[in-house]
Amino acid sequence: MLAIYSACFLIGTYTHAAGILRRGLLAAPVPVGIGVFWDALTLLDPLAAVLVWWRPRLGLPLAVAIMVVDISVNSYVYAAGYFGPPVAGLVPLSLLEQALFGLFVFVTAPGVYRQVARPNALPG
Repeated sequence: MLAIYSACFLIGTYTHAAGILRRGLLAAPVPVGIGVFWDALTLLDPLAAVLVWWRPRLGLPLAVAIMVVDISVNSYVYAAGYFGPPVAGLVPLSLLEQALFGLFVFVTAPGVYRQVARPNALPG
């Protein structure tokens, strides 16, 4: 589980870093707060990828929090039409992939957290 979390957060790191290289900081035309959040994910995603291994009792809640906020923000950006009008009944592939990973994290993180919270437990 931890390897999947880490790999996906590293993919997110790449995605946000590539976005900065393509569009610059703050990703206009979105509001500044959203741009700051997206840019911060370039640091938060790799932090989550490392912490789920090194300090899983910190990393797992961080992973869940990142996914809750990121899916919410990205859904809002899509619905608000900042990068083009939303298409009725159609979710962009990147948002669908993110939502599926988020669902995976939400479903599995509590069990993984219980496992790593036990004394002498090895992260799985």
